[in-house]
Amino acid sequence: MMSITSNSPPLLTMTMAGAILPQLIIAFGITLALLLVAWKRSQRTIAVFSSLILFTALIANVSLLAMPTTQVTQLLKADGYSRFAFSLILISALVALRMSHSFLKAHIEVHDEYYLLLLLLVLGAGVLVTSDHFASLFLGFELLSLSLVGLVGYHRESHYSVESAFKYLVLSATASSFMLLGIAFIYSVTGDMSFNATTASAIYHQQGLGMFFQLGLLLFVSGIAFKLSIAPFHFWTPDVYQGAPTPITMLMATISKVAMFVVLLKCIIAQRYWLHDSFQLFLMSFAVISMLLGNVMALKQQHLKRLLAYSSIAHMGYLLIVIIVSSAQSLAFTWQSALFYLAAYTLANLSIFIVIALIQQQNTRAAFQEDILLADLQGLFWRVPSYGLLMLLGLLSLAGIPLTMGFIGKFYILSQATIAHAWWLIATLIVASGISLAYYLPMIFKIFADAPSDALSDTHQMNGKVKALGGHIIEQVLVYSFIAFGLVFGILPEVINQLIAS
Repeated sequence: MMSITSNSPPLLTMTMAGAILPQLIIAFGITLALLLVAWKRSQRTIAVFSSLILFTALIANVSLLAMPTTQVTQLLKADGYSRFAFSLILISALVALRMSHSFLKAHIEVHDEYYLLLLLLVLGAGVLVTSDHFASLFLGFELLSLSLVGLVGYHRESHYSVESAFKYLVLSATASSFMLLGIAFIYSVTGDMSFNATTASAIYHQQGLGMFFQLGLLLFVSGIAFKLSIAPFHFWTPDVYQGAPTPITMLMATISKVAMFVVLLKCIIAQRYWLHDSFQLFLMSFAVISMLLGNVMALKQQHLKRLLAYSSIAHMGYLLIVIIVSSAQSLAFTWQSALFYLAAYTLANLSIFIVIALIQQQNTRAAFQEDILLADLQGLFWRVPSYGLLMLLGLLSLAGIPLTMGFIGKFYILSQATIAHAWWLIATLIVASGISLAYYLPMIFKIFADAPSDALSDTHQMNGKVKALGGHIIEQVLVYSFIAFGLVFGILPEVINQLIAS
């Protein structure tokens, strides 16, 4: 009889566990949060606990940036790129958690499950960025999607929120179906669900199977494109962005986009040797339509969050160029371009949504309509200079104006496209960026225009109490910190580049 020896390596060594320590901290925190909620319901307690978990995970993640690439299991691989992306995710979650405090206090009676869903969302995003297998990818995708559905619909008294959650649920389920069907096609051809396990012989040495592989990859990308709001899979975005509570819109605009784009880039890079020209044409058409449609539709919007929804469609089109023109010789530059632009996009969106949330705290109409009008920005700089400056930096970065991170990010994308001689994509990006100025610049002019007589003043009477429009000290620290980040990283982009390269 054969004996079972104990010479086989452990399933998860200390090195492997250390490589995914931030994700383990989040998972452990979720378990403790469940026990905490079962023991005693307290918004302050669960909010502080969630903040500590996210901050601890962020510190651990930053300390691991220089750690070598580690294949944790067949399902997960942690490298510097995934850790940098997860840092963006954790920062976004911390900001959204803080900005959720006033919203929950004003509109929601039961807060505890909100923080649990937020932690689950971050865990799902963490699984996505470290995925090296379609099984772990789909697990992270569903964890992120279902958490977002719960968060979008958490304000049950608002029909805007409930309607947005229903739309997101139905279309998210459709995207999951496309993705699963695509994975099934890929597996039927390759016999393996690992990103890097595909072999040329498995595809091309069997008659007719190459078509199934390309079809599977197209279906898979279509599912990812839904989360990224890439045209023509963008139809849910304006309504959900506008109807969801602002802190949740902030999460969709940052965490969801970062996680899904990183995993899409990893998949396409792994399969780049076997992509047909027809598949590249599909990606090019998605990019061109997204860049033009997103910016053109944003021109006629009067609601700020709806405008940002269409803007996000255009920005995902810009990022698709990085994938389309990537090659084996420029993988490091591909990752640098993608992650730098994601960092610029994330920082700009966080800056803008912080201001939106702070304005909504003082504007009763906006709080109930789940959005603010562009007219609400009138004279913002003169009413509250810090808010106006932060909004200005965010808009300038999204527009790609020099001395901002957005400009450097677009420069990297254009440089990579120039090396690949992708002249049509370059021309489209330049034209689309020009169109975007037609709605970014009027918003900037509004910020510096004279404030209307009925505008919010520095102190606003609300619910019988006089509250400073400046908000709490934590929110003020947040505002000035992001102003500093926007100024420093725009002038010194090497700081971000060094973090990515580490």
